[in-house]
Amino acid sequence: MRIFDRHLILRHACLAAALLVGVSGANADEPAASTPQASAKWHLTLSPFTQHYHPKPEHSHVWLVGIERVGTDNSLMGVAYFNNSFGQDSVYIYPWGQTYPRLWGFEKLTGKWSAGLIYGYTGKYEDKVPFNHNGYSPGFVPALSWALGSGYEAQVSFPGGAGLMFNLQVPLFAGQRR
Repeated sequence: MRIFDRHLILRHACLAAALLVGVSGANADEPAASTPQASAKWHLTLSPFTQHYHPKPEHSHVWLVGIERVGTDNSLMGVAYFNNSFGQDSVYIYPWGQTYPRLWGFEKLTGKWSAGLIYGYTGKYEDKVPFNHNGYSPGFVPALSWALGSGYEAQVSFPGGAGLMFNLQVPLFAGQRR
């Protein structure tokens, strides 16, 4: 039995994506983009697999799909729809974040962090994330990504100290595929 309406979650995710696009278009701090290289980068994030540090029989298969924007100032924001460790549909909206290209001097390595709001850990699983109230809780996710070429990136995220999430970042616009 579902604790909440899947369609309600999808509506919230779509609303968050629309707000994200609107906020990113209104960012006056970024210089006008005259070339594709000077514009923000958009990625589709796909995560087919997560490895828990301490797997338990109650854990379900975790997957994620999201949209992420990296600004010309390396700011990071996005929205992700995912199936949490307990089989519940969930959303992570992160309007705050930063990327750090060429981390530790490695040309292809980027450090990232994001912060925002998670919804989806409800019912008997409310206590599985800190500061959860009626399914809403703050979220913070650090990550490392490696440029694969043509705008694609392989990424490892560290969600909530629970495990490792393996992601593929797919560029959404042809101008980003250098």
